[in-house]
Amino acid sequence: MITLDNYLNVITQRLAPYYDVFQDEMVAGEKWDLLARFKMRSEKYFFLKEIKLFAYENHEIVLVRGIDQVTAQTAEHFAACLKKVVADLVQPSDEHMSTVLTGILVATGGITPQGRQTIERFRYSRNFSFLLRGWCDVRLLAVDLTAHEVYSNKAGRAVREAYCIAEGKEGQVGTSSASVSSVSG
Repeated sequence: MITLDNYLNVITQRLAPYYDVFQDEMVAGEKWDLLARFKMRSEKYFFLKEIKLFAYENHEIVLVRGIDQVTAQTAEHFAACLKKVVADLVQPSDEHMSTVLTGILVATGGITPQGRQTIERFRYSRNFSFLLRGWCDVRLLAVDLTAHEVYSNKAGRAVREAYCIAEGKEGQVGTSSASVSSVSG
Protein backbone atom coordinates (compact mmCIF):
# COMPACT_ATOMS: atom_id res chain seq x y z
CA MET A 1 0.00 0.00 0.00
CA ILE A 2 1.21 3.47 -0.82
CA THR A 3 1.58 5.97 2.01
CA LEU A 4 0.71 9.65 1.95
CA ASP A 5 4.39 10.64 1.90
CA ASN A 6 5.09 8.34 -1.05
CA TYR A 7 2.10 9.73 -2.93
CA LEU A 8 3.19 13.32 -2.29
CA ASN A 9 6.71 12.50 -3.51
CA VAL A 10 5.39 10.95 -6.73
CA ILE A 11 3.06 13.89 -7.41
CA THR A 12 5.83 16.38 -6.59
CA GLN A 13 8.14 14.74 -9.10
CA ARG A 14 5.41 14.67 -11.74
CA LEU A 15 4.65 18.37 -11.30
CA ALA A 16 8.21 19.67 -10.72
CA PRO A 17 9.21 20.05 -14.42
CA TYR A 18 6.31 22.44 -15.06
CA TYR A 19 5.27 23.88 -11.70
CA ASP A 20 6.88 25.69 -8.80
CA VAL A 21 6.27 23.16 -6.01
CA PHE A 22 6.20 23.98 -2.28
CA GLN A 23 5.71 21.58 0.64
CA ASP A 24 3.86 22.39 3.89
CA GLU A 25 2.63 25.86 2.89
CA MET A 26 0.12 28.11 4.66
CA VAL A 27 -2.47 29.75 2.40
CA ALA A 28 -5.53 31.65 3.66
CA GLY A 29 -4.88 30.40 7.18
CA GLU A 30 -4.93 26.76 6.05
CA LYS A 31 -2.01 24.33 5.98
CA TRP A 32 -1.49 22.46 2.72
CA ASP A 33 0.76 19.43 2.29
CA LEU A 34 1.62 20.50 -1.25
CA LEU A 35 1.20 23.71 -3.25
CA ALA A 36 2.16 23.88 -6.92
CA ARG A 37 1.90 26.93 -9.20
CA PHE A 38 2.10 27.18 -12.98
CA LYS A 39 2.02 30.42 -14.98
CA MET A 40 1.92 30.82 -18.74
CA ARG A 41 2.13 34.24 -20.37
CA SER A 42 1.35 34.81 -24.03
CA GLU A 43 1.66 38.06 -25.92
CA LYS A 44 1.44 39.33 -29.45
CA TYR A 45 3.62 42.20 -30.58
CA PHE A 46 4.00 44.37 -33.66
CA PHE A 47 7.51 44.40 -35.20
CA LEU A 48 9.25 45.06 -31.88
CA LYS A 49 8.66 43.35 -28.55
CA GLU A 50 8.15 46.75 -26.99
CA ILE A 51 5.03 47.31 -29.12
CA LYS A 52 2.60 44.83 -27.60
CA LEU A 53 -0.79 44.34 -29.17
CA PHE A 54 -2.07 42.20 -26.32
CA ALA A 55 -0.94 39.86 -23.58
CA TYR A 56 -2.70 37.33 -21.39
CA GLU A 57 -1.81 34.98 -18.55
CA ASN A 58 -3.09 31.54 -17.64
CA HIS A 59 -2.46 30.16 -14.17
CA GLU A 60 -2.90 26.77 -12.58
CA ILE A 61 -2.65 26.16 -8.85
CA VAL A 62 -2.64 22.70 -7.26
CA LEU A 63 -3.38 22.29 -3.53
CA VAL A 64 -3.05 18.88 -1.88
CA ARG A 65 -4.10 17.88 1.62
CA GLY A 66 -3.86 14.42 3.17
CA ILE A 67 -6.54 13.19 5.57
CA ASP A 68 -7.61 9.90 7.13
CA GLN A 69 -11.00 9.50 5.46
CA VAL A 70 -13.11 11.56 3.07
CA THR A 71 -16.64 11.95 4.40
CA ALA A 72 -19.36 14.33 3.24
CA GLN A 73 -18.44 16.71 6.07
CA THR A 74 -14.70 16.74 5.29
CA ALA A 75 -15.40 17.16 1.56
CA GLU A 76 -17.72 20.12 2.24
CA HIS A 77 -15.13 21.73 4.54
CA PHE A 78 -12.42 21.22 1.91
CA ALA A 79 -14.64 22.73 -0.81
CA ALA A 80 -15.30 25.76 1.41
CA CYS A 81 -11.53 26.14 1.95
CA LEU A 82 -10.96 26.11 -1.81
CA LYS A 83 -13.56 28.86 -2.31
CA LYS A 84 -11.81 30.92 0.37
CA VAL A 85 -8.39 30.30 -1.21
CA VAL A 86 -9.58 31.67 -4.57
CA ALA A 87 -9.80 35.14 -3.04
CA ASP A 88 -6.21 34.91 -1.74
CA LEU A 89 -4.40 33.20 -4.62
CA VAL A 90 -6.13 34.56 -7.72
CA GLN A 91 -4.91 38.04 -8.65
CA PRO A 92 -7.09 39.29 -11.52
CA SER A 93 -5.52 41.99 -13.66
CA ASP A 94 -5.95 43.37 -17.16
CA GLU A 95 -3.77 40.54 -18.49
CA HIS A 96 -5.30 37.76 -16.39
CA MET A 97 -7.25 35.34 -18.56
CA SER A 98 -7.85 32.26 -16.43
CA THR A 99 -6.89 30.44 -13.28
CA VAL A 100 -7.65 26.81 -12.62
CA LEU A 101 -7.47 25.79 -8.98
CA THR A 102 -7.14 22.04 -8.42
CA GLY A 103 -7.84 20.86 -4.88
CA ILE A 104 -6.89 17.27 -4.05
CA LEU A 105 -7.92 15.39 -0.92
CA VAL A 106 -5.73 12.33 -0.40
CA ALA A 107 -7.44 9.76 1.82
CA THR A 108 -5.35 7.11 3.55
CA GLY A 109 -8.42 5.43 5.06
CA GLY A 110 -10.89 5.44 2.19
CA ILE A 111 -13.76 7.52 0.86
CA THR A 112 -17.35 7.13 2.02
CA PRO A 113 -20.15 7.00 -0.59
CA GLN A 114 -21.52 10.30 0.75
CA GLY A 115 -18.07 11.87 0.47
CA ARG A 116 -17.81 10.65 -3.11
CA GLN A 117 -21.19 12.20 -3.95
CA THR A 118 -20.15 15.51 -2.41
CA ILE A 119 -16.94 15.51 -4.47
CA GLU A 120 -18.70 14.65 -7.72
CA ARG A 121 -21.48 17.25 -7.28
CA PHE A 122 -19.19 20.17 -6.40
CA ARG A 123 -19.12 23.09 -8.84
CA TYR A 124 -17.48 26.47 -8.51
CA SER A 125 -16.56 29.06 -11.09
CA ARG A 126 -15.98 32.75 -10.58
CA ASN A 127 -15.84 35.60 -13.10
CA PHE A 128 -13.90 38.78 -12.46
CA SER A 129 -15.31 42.12 -13.69
CA PHE A 130 -17.74 40.51 -16.13
CA LEU A 131 -14.91 38.38 -17.59
CA LEU A 132 -12.84 41.47 -18.46
CA ARG A 133 -10.30 40.37 -15.84
CA GLY A 134 -10.70 36.66 -16.50
CA TRP A 135 -12.21 33.78 -14.60
CA CYS A 136 -11.38 31.01 -12.16
CA ASP A 137 -12.57 27.39 -12.20
CA VAL A 138 -12.13 24.96 -9.31
CA ARG A 139 -11.42 21.27 -9.81
CA LEU A 140 -12.01 18.97 -6.85
CA LEU A 141 -10.43 15.52 -6.67
CA ALA A 142 -10.34 12.84 -4.00
CA VAL A 143 -7.66 10.15 -4.12
CA ASP A 144 -8.28 6.89 -2.25
CA LEU A 145 -4.86 5.37 -1.53
CA THR A 146 -6.30 2.08 -0.22
CA ALA A 147 -8.54 1.37 -3.22
CA HIS A 148 -6.27 3.12 -5.79
CA GLU A 149 -9.19 5.18 -7.11
CA VAL A 150 -9.61 8.84 -7.97
CA TYR A 151 -12.95 10.66 -7.86
CA SER A 152 -13.55 14.15 -9.21
CA ASN A 153 -16.11 16.75 -10.06
CA LYS A 154 -16.94 17.43 -13.70
CA ALA A 155 -14.16 20.02 -14.08
CA GLY A 156 -11.59 17.60 -12.65
CA ARG A 157 -12.24 14.75 -15.09
CA ALA A 158 -9.67 16.14 -17.53
CA VAL A 159 -6.82 15.73 -15.03
CA ARG A 160 -8.07 12.76 -13.00
CA GLU A 161 -5.64 10.27 -14.52
CA ALA A 162 -2.62 12.50 -13.78
CA TYR A 163 -3.20 12.07 -10.04
CA CYS A 164 -3.84 8.32 -10.12
CA ILE A 165 -1.19 5.80 -9.15
CA ALA A 166 -1.94 2.26 -10.24
CA GLU A 167 -1.26 -0.57 -7.83
CA GLY A 168 2.39 -1.57 -8.02
CA LYS A 169 3.44 1.71 -9.69
CA GLU A 170 4.35 3.53 -6.47
CA GLY A 171 8.06 3.48 -7.18
CA GLN A 172 7.80 4.50 -10.82
CA VAL A 173 7.95 8.26 -10.78
CA GLY A 174 6.54 10.10 -13.74
CA THR A 175 4.20 7.36 -14.89
CA SER A 176 0.68 8.35 -15.64
CA SER A 177 -0.12 5.02 -17.28
CA ALA A 178 -2.71 4.05 -14.71
CA SER A 179 -5.33 1.98 -16.42
CA VAL A 180 -8.65 3.63 -17.03
CA SER A 181 -10.34 0.87 -15.03
CA SER A 182 -8.59 2.11 -11.89
CA VAL A 183 -10.09 5.57 -12.37
CA SER A 184 -13.65 5.69 -11.06
CA GLY A 185 -16.44 8.21 -11.26
